[in-house]
Amino acid sequence: MNRIISNTTLFIQLIIFGGAIPGWMMSASAQEIPGKDSIRVEELLVKDTVDLELNGPSSDISFYLNGMVFLSNSKYHQKMIPDHITFGVIRSYFVPLDYISLESSKPLFSSDNFPYPPSGMSFTRDYKKVYFTKPVELQGKAQVEKIFEMPIIDGEATGYDQLSFTTGPSRFLHPAISVDESFMIFSSDRTPSKGGLDLFITRNDSKGWTQPENMGAHINTSSHEWYPFLDHNNNLYFSSSGHMGFGGYDVIVCYYNGTGWDRPQNLTNYINTEQDELGFSTHPNKQMAIFTRVMKGESHGEVLKINLNKNAILVSGDENSRQKDVSLLLKDLIWSGYAAGNYISSGPAESNPLASSAPLIADQSEEPKPEPLNPLTMPIIYEEETKPEPAIEIAAATPPAKEVKTQSSSKPDPNRVTFRVQILSNTKANSKPEVIIDGKRYTTFEYFYKGAYRITVGEFVDLNKANAFRTRCKNSGFNQAWVAAFRGDKRETDPSVFRK
Repeated sequence: MNRIISNTTLFIQLIIFGGAIPGWMMSASAQEIPGKDSIRVEELLVKDTVDLELNGPSSDISFYLNGMVFLSNSKYHQKMIPDHITFGVIRSYFVPLDYISLESSKPLFSSDNFPYPPSGMSFTRDYKKVYFTKPVELQGKAQVEKIFEMPIIDGEATGYDQLSFTTGPSRFLHPAISVDESFMIFSSDRTPSKGGLDLFITRNDSKGWTQPENMGAHINTSSHEWYPFLDHNNNLYFSSSGHMGFGGYDVIVCYYNGTGWDRPQNLTNYINTEQDELGFSTHPNKQMAIFTRVMKGESHGEVLKINLNKNAILVSGDENSRQKDVSLLLKDLIWSGYAAGNYISSGPAESNPLASSAPLIADQSEEPKPEPLNPLTMPIIYEEETKPEPAIEIAAATPPAKEVKTQSSSKPDPNRVTFRVQILSNTKANSKPEVIIDGKRYTTFEYFYKGAYRITVGEFVDLNKANAFRTRCKNSGFNQAWVAAFRGDKRETDPSVFRK
């Protein structure tokens, strides 16, 4: 077990500091948590691996009733030794939360093998219907994922139908149904698209499902946005490599404000790492969350669960409804500025602390990343590579601007860490030797990374100044501007440089 908290250490801390105020009770606008706090937000949570042998084609899990659903080969669920059984079938199995083991599992449905990825399933809150991802064969083409709807009667599978808006050659996968079943969010490469797989929303009205709408540029990027999930408050969780993160696919959350969703927030590196974190979801009882972590180059991953640390909640002396909700505690973790056990300033906050324009750390790669090797979805069919963003040309009518030289002529210190604002990518070298920001002409710095030439502006030792300049770049039309770190003239991908 990869237990995030040592019970012994926690016990000593609670004995010494039992009267301290929990970190989550501080003002939401606070950027740092004082060291004297004994009960920090993350101490109210316990993170473990799910100790379950997964023998199916994927290593993802979803919640169902008082248990979880996973895929497995039927030969591992028979009394005979699996090595003595030549063939088996892939089917969905159910395991209760109270006793997670292969021995306590049983087929999800006796009437249907239902061999579809749990991460591509979404159950209604009364568990009388499931929406799921299933591949279909298109004429003259390979299999493409579509979304289906199936009633569940007396706990058994029934006939299912493809949703009307999922026709055509595009991929439709990972449905997420809202609590009241009035809308659904899903992932697709249909048009219009920002690139890769985008998140779309469709609403359920008197005439059925409406024509899907792209959820917009503040959520979708040129990379993939997939594995959406809606919790009991309709907060939206999904995985993406296109937002500011720690590397690979990170779990991102957009909090629901009653009419729409606030800007995306990284779920901190309490959850995210340089690996791929996929399929995040919470249980309806609010006291558990699960997700899958896939290591680079691996075909299978490990499933992790997050539970409430009831011992810490009890000793903190302030047990309340907020401390019984994993989603709210994770939200507090974001507000606190958590970063691998440390607390850092996430930059100036507006009236809503979730609307800060400064990233927790800079994105480790703005390029669309390849699908991870694990088959957590149906087989991926050929997908065109996203082309680098074209350079934004300056209008000929632009008046003469004062030149600001930002590229140092002296040889940089190879050990010195600086921050630059990356604004463009191009397949050709020296495509944009200078740009205009706020009426000033800046000399750019260019470097080659992952098959393309990256164009940056500015050079800062102070991260806050780099973030402020990033905002100026965005206001000048460079919408994809973000902060990258360099050690000397070499790109630095170690996230720790953003926390110093």
